[in-house]
Amino acid sequence: MPQVSVVLPVHNPGADLSRALGSVLAQTCPDLEVVVVDDGSDHGVEWVRDLDPRVVHVRQDNQGVSVARNVAVARARGELVAFIDQDDVWGPEKLERQIAAVAAQPDAAFWCTWFSWVVDGSRIGGDERDLTYRGLLADRMVCQSSAMVRRADYLRVGGQNPLLAQTQDWDLFLRLALDRPDPAVVAEDLVDVHLHGNNASRDYARGARERRMILQQHRTRAHARSDHETERAVRAGLRRTAEIYGSQAVEQARLALAQGSRADAAQHVRSAVGISPRVVVDSVLQSARRRLAPRG
Repeated sequence: MPQVSVVLPVHNPGADLSRALGSVLAQTCPDLEVVVVDDGSDHGVEWVRDLDPRVVHVRQDNQGVSVARNVAVARARGELVAFIDQDDVWGPEKLERQIAAVAAQPDAAFWCTWFSWVVDGSRIGGDERDLTYRGLLADRMVCQSSAMVRRADYLRVGGQNPLLAQTQDWDLFLRLALDRPDPAVVAEDLVDVHLHGNNASRDYARGARERRMILQQHRTRAHARSDHETERAVRAGLRRTAEIYGSQAVEQARLALAQGSRADAAQHVRSAVGISPRVVVDSVLQSARRRLAPRG
């Protein structure tokens, strides 16, 4: 049995898939398998089986990334499961460092590493220090491609929810962290997360709805247990949700206006007001300040 099963869901991947797979197969921890689930790509990726005998290929009709990950974990043979997306790249010692973290903190809810966003060739660091259940509720995040979990724990909480389109990763890590010791973080930048035009699009209205629904579920549980600290974390998370998705709506309004589409801009503004009136007011005030500022 491999020590680690690496889960790699793909859908119409480009050349980046070879880069992602190469970074997995080059790990200094060779005791692994890679379960590649092709989620209904237009052109098959059966060629991945020829790269290395450790690569397992599964093809399914297009059902979404959550189902693809769940299928991969069901097929996995390792006790530990690590995730990578088709655009991302691991440093060669990523798994080795995480396995050491598992040995040092075997009861952690899960294990992850620091990472960097890569946007148009520029790298922006994104650490994951101070991860806790309440921190995740309030404003923290986990990079899926940096995470490692016990396969048994993933199955115990039911895996990823296929009904969620944007917040499935965050929802999973909240459920893994619930009533468990804090996640363990390897304080090394071992993952590059590549962002570009082919990344999954973001529907800010749906994202806001999903995030609020998940927070409400955790708030209901906390209220029933008189867990006031968790309720405070949920309130902070709701404020952060309004900031994130209200800002996205305002930005879409700006883009629509720049493209001359006043009707679309007005619709985005209405959505922004529904998500966060404060963000809209702040945006208007900032715009007014820029216009009134003296020009040198």
